[in-house]
Amino acid sequence: MIPNIPEPILNLLHEIGEVAGKNAYLVGGFVRDLLLKRPSLDIDIVVEGDATQVAKAMCDRWNGTLEVHPQFGTATVTPENINLSKVDFVTARRETYQGAGTLPIVQSGTITDDLRRRDFSINALAMRLDSNAFGTIVDKTGGLPDLEARVVRVLHNRSFMDDPTRIFRASRYAGRYGFRIAETDAVLIREALPVLSELSGERIRNEIDRVLLEKNAVEIVEHLTELGVWRTIFTDWNLSATFADDFKTAEQAITWASAHLEDEAFQSERVRWMALFGTHIPIYQIEAISFRLVLEHQLQRLISRAQAMKRGVLLEKGTATAFEKLGFPLSAHTSVEHQNGMWCIVDMGNMKTYICGEGNLYRVETPLTAYRCLHQTLTLLAETVKPSEIYQLLKPYPIEALVLGSIGTTVPEWKREKIRDYLFRLRKIRPFITGKDLIAFGEKPGKAFETQLWKLFAAQLDGEIMKKEEAYSRLRKINSNG
Repeated sequence: MIPNIPEPILNLLHEIGEVAGKNAYLVGGFVRDLLLKRPSLDIDIVVEGDATQVAKAMCDRWNGTLEVHPQFGTATVTPENINLSKVDFVTARRETYQGAGTLPIVQSGTITDDLRRRDFSINALAMRLDSNAFGTIVDKTGGLPDLEARVVRVLHNRSFMDDPTRIFRASRYAGRYGFRIAETDAVLIREALPVLSELSGERIRNEIDRVLLEKNAVEIVEHLTELGVWRTIFTDWNLSATFADDFKTAEQAITWASAHLEDEAFQSERVRWMALFGTHIPIYQIEAISFRLVLEHQLQRLISRAQAMKRGVLLEKGTATAFEKLGFPLSAHTSVEHQNGMWCIVDMGNMKTYICGEGNLYRVETPLTAYRCLHQTLTLLAETVKPSEIYQLLKPYPIEALVLGSIGTTVPEWKREKIRDYLFRLRKIRPFITGKDLIAFGEKPGKAFETQLWKLFAAQLDGEIMKKEEAYSRLRKINSNG
């Protein structure tokens, strides 16, 4: 029996074995981490037979809650005891793939079938739970010697072809445990890269999200770079040479924000993606990648279907002739790809990204370009800059980009101080005079109205106005000079 299972979990596993007998096995990551003497909370039980029935019995025994997914033959039990982790029960199954990169066809199977359908040998280990052989390791794929040799290895030669997301997982496990990917697997990965490029943006994005959450994310990202993954996803995606420093800054920014901006809606995943893109990748590429991977973005319409048709253009697909007629001439270095149900046109010569869909022409807007743009904006700053000028420059940027800019050592300290002053003070200042005040003063909304509001607020930010009465006095002066 394996000696290093925490007692509450050990008792829980014994109970499952008592109820399910020789039909239940602890599988996957928990077994792997157990053998590596690493903590793990994901308890996955494979049952030869009906996993749902075993889950129901355990739910009654633990006085817990049950969530059943009959279409998948799975169930999750959350014990009443808050000191115990939830347990996932899965019916043993086998999988067959109809084509490269497609989702598998699933059928009931044995524990051997279930282990052999898994991604890597180190994840294809099971532990018996029946009382006669509790703790016995079941290894049908050579996982134990691979753990000993610290090697990540797939189970068959078509594994990466069948599911190219395993390319990310192989790198994650190697980076997490300090393992190496088997030399034969490195060859298989390169052969599967063309299939990776055909996956949906969501599947790729989810895998990258998991990579960026790893403790050794920098090493994993660099290994994926060596494999050619980023260029496979987007032809010209070259990671910055400063990525390691950028990502370190991102983690520092996340820690700093959790300590200083507790009440803010701060998105850590946004910061990590900004660091991944860095400060050198062109903005149009960030826009194109954000659309490809379904990262957060909006489509801003440039030309409507009606406007295009009025000019004799049908924008069902982006062609050079159509763009020429619409006033957006394309360079010779332009790619057109069908992505996410629309056409993505990347004009490398003019450094523009366009989207065509349902006869409309769009540009991509994403907050993930903000850190890149902020670096450009900061070049405009002079040490004598007024607080109102800082406010105007920084107000359009999401808080994640500003925190990154305030932490990163690539930004001069005096500029970082300006950003922090905006974060802690300037952005929280409320104007003495509002639009309602101006209307009550007899002003009519319009361009001049907005100009007056800003002049008054700028004077307030710069310390020229200290109270509301002084703002009214300044307003009367503006009107008398008007």
